Amino acid sequence: MNFESIIDDAIKNNKALRGSFSGPIKKDGSKVKIKTIVMKGEAHLQIEKFIDKKTFHENIAMGEAKAKLVALMNEYKQLFITIDSDSYQVFNNKGKIKAISTKTEKSAKALSHDNKKNYIINEGDKVDFLIYLKVMSEDGKVYNKYFDKFRQINKYLEIFDKALDKIDTSKKIRILDFGCGKAYLTFAVYYYLKNIRKVDFYIEGLDLKEDVVNDLNRIKDALHYDEINFVCKDIKDYDKSDDIDIMLTLHACDIATDIALKKAVELNASLILSVP
Repeated sequence: MNFESIIDDAIKNNKALRGSFSGPIKKDGSKVKIKTIVMKGEAHLQIEKFIDKKTFHENIAMGEAKAKLVALMNEYKQLFITIDSDSYQVFNNKGKIKAISTKTEKSAKALSHDNKKNYIINEGDKVDFLIYLKVMSEDGKVYNKYFDKFRQINKYLEIFDKALDKIDTSKKIRILDFGCGKAYLTFAVYYYLKNIRKVDFYIEGLDLKEDVVNDLNRIKDALHYDEINFVCKDIKDYDKSDDIDIMLTLHACDIATDIALKKAVELNASLILSVP
């Protein structure tokens, strides 16, 4: 099958594309994913390239998509692409491009800012910490480069929401977040408990970097997030005598997760959310 004809048909009939390139000819280790998105009511092709654990995005108008895809196909040995309900494998054999049809039961859907999904925090909601952190505009529009972060926050809150059923929310909930880093998820938990669940709580975030902690406290003060405080301290030196209800420890380095889990047990945590 002719690859260019398949792409011509997809663009002409406004079909949604999703795919991934593999086998870079230059052997630079890069990976590329593509998908149709909608920006300001117009379809675009988003190209996501992964190089040395870094991600780069490029959004191009569909009128330029064919030329870009053909150019990419000449840089990779294989492409798996889904176009609406049809799927294809495309091969580059020494410069000769050939496509074969495969079957799929799933239809491709363009992931875009205009798609409607029932998130805990929805696009269009004017969320103060997301606006302050430049994830969304003041009118609630999520910026394109932060949409993955927006989805990550919502997925995390879905997990947190279900886990919270195991906690007695009639009393004040004490939360310890170890290794909070930039604290996107810490602020998300605060917003969720304060504005959605409307429960009594207190969060303490620990990090080893003093400049990070100072910046986070500046942000929480600007947002008037009074039920949260950030402290520069090693979890091993955390000596508060009060028990905690929830321990959060996400992507702590080396053996830090093990130390945090040990501390959570010592503090009688009822719930531990951990990602090693």
